[in-house]
Amino acid sequence: MDRSDSSGSAPSPLQGIRVLDLSTIIAGPMATLILGHLGADVIKIERVDGGDDSRHMGPHLGEWGSAFVPLNRGKRSIAVDITTPAGRDVVLRLASSCDVIVENMRGEKLAALGLDEATLRAANPRLVYASLSAFGHRGPDAKRPGYEALLQGRSGIMSVTGTGPSSPPVRSGVPIIDGSAGLWLTVGVLAALVERAQSGEGQRVSTSLLEAGVMLMFHNLLGAQFTNEDPVPQGSRYPSFGASGASFYPYGAFETGDGPMMIGVSNDRIFKRFATALGHPEWASSPSYVTNVLRVQHRAALDDEIRAVLTTEPACHWKAVFDAHQVPAAPIQTATQVLNDPQVQAQRLLEEVHLAGVAGPVTVPRPPLELSRTPHRALASPPGLGEHTAEILAEAGYSGDEIGALIAQGVCGRRETPDGRH
Repeated sequence: MDRSDSSGSAPSPLQGIRVLDLSTIIAGPMATLILGHLGADVIKIERVDGGDDSRHMGPHLGEWGSAFVPLNRGKRSIAVDITTPAGRDVVLRLASSCDVIVENMRGEKLAALGLDEATLRAANPRLVYASLSAFGHRGPDAKRPGYEALLQGRSGIMSVTGTGPSSPPVRSGVPIIDGSAGLWLTVGVLAALVERAQSGEGQRVSTSLLEAGVMLMFHNLLGAQFTNEDPVPQGSRYPSFGASGASFYPYGAFETGDGPMMIGVSNDRIFKRFATALGHPEWASSPSYVTNVLRVQHRAALDDEIRAVLTTEPACHWKAVFDAHQVPAAPIQTATQVLNDPQVQAQRLLEEVHLAGVAGPVTVPRPPLELSRTPHRALASPPGLGEHTAEILAEAGYSGDEIGALIAQGVCGRRETPDGRH
């Protein structure tokens, strides 16, 4: 089936690529969402009983969970009990005509079901097999389950996240590891598809939450080696290592007359403009503040001087002043403010989606990338559980009677509309 954009633009980059998505929750669905935006036809395999766990992650609007909707738009859902022989056969038949399979199950579970990489590749040597796990496929923890919060701790991210050096470990408010792992998996899939065009053969692509988390710690891991000290939480300030300090200053959140705003002074040139903007150009030539190293050493005194000026006016005043002096600064916005941010809207970072049973549209992020000649496509609403079961089975060659039997036996599920239609 041609799932390309019908807007009249050039074909999507991945038009003609079919992806079988056995992944759940966030990281895997993030990867397949991106592939779908780039034109791939994504077939989402879900459990007959309940579907993807993210359907049940709130808050909810009607039947729709806030984690499920953004990551599963434009996909086609088929509900299959893969623990049954007939359900296994459905997956094998679908995989034989797919270009990519994405899964995040533990390897021994797939092997027990007869859906491991070797089995799938035997029927389809061109298959790109993308696997995402918690800890990777080697080492003592390879078979352990794991989730975002656990891996934020294990990778060290929580040790450097908090309000200050004495803060207890704090989890990031957004799933940074899941999102990062999904992006890395997507990069690997795209590379494997390019290589397949040359060799004619698929290959395995794998990453894990641990690998993604460790990669995000790149600066902190090296800093610990340079200073022989473990980094600690710095709040919103740029992290420093050791007594000499390697941070930028002033860099972080600073109080204004009506709340905090972020300021980023990353070199001495910007500091000179910053000092002028605050009406104190003499700071730039002060023996205590003339270089970044000196500003870090005397940050307590400079903090007091900056606070005395910034708290006299609201954040909107200082944003205008800093913009005029080319000083990087930004408000600290709530989710609602982000939805209404003029720059977010100008960049068309959000798009409207209509959900079945919900009056009016909701707004979700679109992928933050642009291709000038082959733009990615807008995606349809997320699917109901098993909404496309009959359609997908028919494409795989099942007859109407066979489809009816699979549904009647509970091997496959199919969504019904409120009026009883399929």
